[in-house]
Amino acid sequence: MMWKRLTAARVAVLVAAAILIACTGEQALLVSPRLDGAPPLGAVSDPAGVPVRPVKRQIALLADESWSFDVDQNGTVDKHPSTGLTITVPAGAVAAPTRITVTALKGASVAYRFEPHGLQFAVPIKLTQKLHEIRLSRPLNVPQLFAGYFAADSLPTDAATGEARVIEILPVQIDIQGGSAILLVRHFSGYTVASAAHDSLQAIR
Repeated sequence: MMWKRLTAARVAVLVAAAILIACTGEQALLVSPRLDGAPPLGAVSDPAGVPVRPVKRQIALLADESWSFDVDQNGTVDKHPSTGLTITVPAGAVAAPTRITVTALKGASVAYRFEPHGLQFAVPIKLTQKLHEIRLSRPLNVPQLFAGYFAADSLPTDAATGEARVIEILPVQIDIQGGSAILLVRHFSGYTVASAAHDSLQAIR
């Protein structure tokens, strides 16, 4: 599937949104791609999933990178600098002490597996992915991103095209000042960050 470039009208909408953020002092911009060829938000009807283009790390992970942390009813914040991921679990998200395990999947694609599988949260938790050292196209300095949910232990990827298949499309927020993508989730399995632009090649440093 070929991702098409931004039209002038869509660029104008992004400019207006960016100006609104600057004027109101907000840090995050909700980016819900509506580009021709981009998948719609929500669950995917095809049980095989829909193909997306995961964004890539400049330096691929040579192996899975896993870590764990504990959270209780008071919530917690877990930062993992080597992958650029911060997990914010707000108070009340879990009803009992819970050990969470995160695995950054090997390879260049930005993708994670979260366990326990199927864990549900009473209020959404926040996944914040730093975009430094991630290859992205950035029209107007606002990368066109969304998130994809996958249920398997690994991200199903076509070796020839580099496209991955996900079963749900979710919006992300872009923290322009912090240079990060923010995803709110209510349950665990696997998530990847994908680009709505075809030429995802420029590195954010």
